[in-house]
Amino acid sequence: MCGRFTLTTDLIEAITSALGFEPDQAFLERYAPHWNIAPTQEHWVVMEQYEERTAQHASWGLVNWWDADRRVGAQHINARAESLEERRAYAEAFRQHRCLVPADGFFEWTGDRKSRRPFWFHRPDRQPFAFAGLAARARLRDEAGALTTFTIVTTEANGPVGRIHDRMPVILPDEESMAAWLHADAPIEQVKALLRPVDDRFLVARAVSTRVNSVAHDDPACIEEAEGDTQAALF
Repeated sequence: MCGRFTLTTDLIEAITSALGFEPDQAFLERYAPHWNIAPTQEHWVVMEQYEERTAQHASWGLVNWWDADRRVGAQHINARAESLEERRAYAEAFRQHRCLVPADGFFEWTGDRKSRRPFWFHRPDRQPFAFAGLAARARLRDEAGALTTFTIVTTEANGPVGRIHDRMPVILPDEESMAAWLHADAPIEQVKALLRPVDDRFLVARAVSTRVNSVAHDDPACIEEAEGDTQAALF
């Protein structure tokens, strides 16, 4: 699964170049780096309309038009790739509203609840990349305006992530895969073929500070390297 992730760069050009979109004024004014993005918090998704990609502010946790309120989003932060077409919560978004979720890493933990050890998975060069996401826009009762939300699609883990957890986010590692995911008229079998673990060499793992265990913390200290014995617990 993916319960926390990061987008730590303060270089907007690095994000826009990696995900292939032109930033509008809203993105330029509102973007800020984050080191501990948690469910229901605000983030960004990149969507395609008329062959142009745009970034939209969105809340993490998919909320559909038929849901009673936004609290249901906390139950829909991840969507299993194997059941996207069968689950009502995700089927419509999978067919019509696929998106890119900009990130540069995600966390997984080892150990029991009292001694959880966090690991940060990221590219060796620390550059941004895209998770495969699904988006929904809904006008809910008692909401002042329309709400845009998203979920991150997950698949079976690759080798490095599998040492900690059996699931990982679907990562779209290049322009070809991102374009295919966003293409509204792409054959569904072609789209489903993208829902696989990324190559083992794409990510590296770093044992990081237990500071990230609390959603109250969102600062560079969250990804500071931990002591060597924590790293040894993984390898």
